[in-house]
Amino acid sequence: MGTKKQYSLGERWISYICREVLQGLCHLQKLKIIHHDLKPENLMLTKYGDVKIVNFEHATIGEKSDSSAGTVCYMAPEALGCLRKSAEYDYKADIWSLGITAIAMAQGYPPYSNEPEKRVIKKIIFGPAPVLTWDRWSDTFHSFVDKCLQKNPNKRPTAEKLLLHPFITDIGDVKGVKWCISKHLEMTQESQL
Repeated sequence: MGTKKQYSLGERWISYICREVLQGLCHLQKLKIIHHDLKPENLMLTKYGDVKIVNFEHATIGEKSDSSAGTVCYMAPEALGCLRKSAEYDYKADIWSLGITAIAMAQGYPPYSNEPEKRVIKKIIFGPAPVLTWDRWSDTFHSFVDKCLQKNPNKRPTAEKLLLHPFITDIGDVKGVKWCISKHLEMTQESQL
């Protein structure tokens, strides 16, 4: 699940992965942990189709943070603002990163991935929020990404609220999705032998 142009995932898989990440973010919030580097490379799929958030190298403990650590194209505007002036932000920065991660899973790469870092920072801070650019995605997926990528963190929902979004609740047969993911991983592993 890298940031270079890859194959996109199906919408049900993305919905399932986002659901699992949101559950993980709820747990982290209870522990007052901000991950700071949520992106596809920091999500691990087990052979059973479970999703784990990994790489807590940049994580901080506390309800607020002024850290400017993370991967720029996945960072929230308020986190990037810390590069310019002293400011604090909260766990909702991880929600922004999840929205960018959802776009990356859908399109095979995150927004602005081929642009110079300084231009990316300006676009994230001063430009409109990224959107899904392919027409094939459902309205509920577009809505979910829009909610995650609210520029104003006060308008951005919590992980707990996003778990109630139709993109997450209407996933359908969760066991079937997990089974498909585990079978895909199994076949991929076998083909690499």
